[in-house]
Amino acid sequence: MADNEKEQVPGEIDQETDRVDEAAGDNPEICFYPADVEQFMSALNEKSRLLEEMTDRYKRLQADFDNFRRRTRQEKEELSAVVTERVVCELLPVVDNFERATASTPADVDTLATGVQMIFRQLNNALCQLGVEPVSAVGNVFDPGLHEAVMRVEDKSQPDGIIIEELQKGYKVNGRLIRPSMVKVVANS
Repeated sequence: MADNEKEQVPGEIDQETDRVDEAAGDNPEICFYPADVEQFMSALNEKSRLLEEMTDRYKRLQADFDNFRRRTRQEKEELSAVVTERVVCELLPVVDNFERATASTPADVDTLATGVQMIFRQLNNALCQLGVEPVSAVGNVFDPGLHEAVMRVEDKSQPDGIIIEELQKGYKVNGRLIRPSMVKVVANS
């Protein structure tokens, strides 16, 4: 080595060129100026800060969503309990009247029949207050959205598709079908 050439140590700043050689002598293309290093470090710090900020926002969003799910589940359970209580409160007087009717067996069957009819009316009134309404069937045209045909009969005196008998009543609650009517339908071939 010549006297005027000094040996460069990797990672050391060359005072004449003001650059850092990462691999002195091995690859002359790999070298960084201190200003570049500062710029890279600044960009890296900014990206790290943004990553931490986004991670924090993600964690907060996840916690908010978990809280929302929990609140929604609680509200559904509370609403279900309120609806059940309402139904039970409407039906309890009917149960009371059935208990009275069965506790006292009248000697007269007509009196018992009258009592049962009164209880049946009371039950229907309670169901009406809850928004329950029967599906009309007999004499109407068969509608697969409201009726379930379980029997087909030939009857030349009736037009095709007319319901002639209701085997089980169908019901709607607030306009929504909860049980279709089971019906006998005219099918003239």
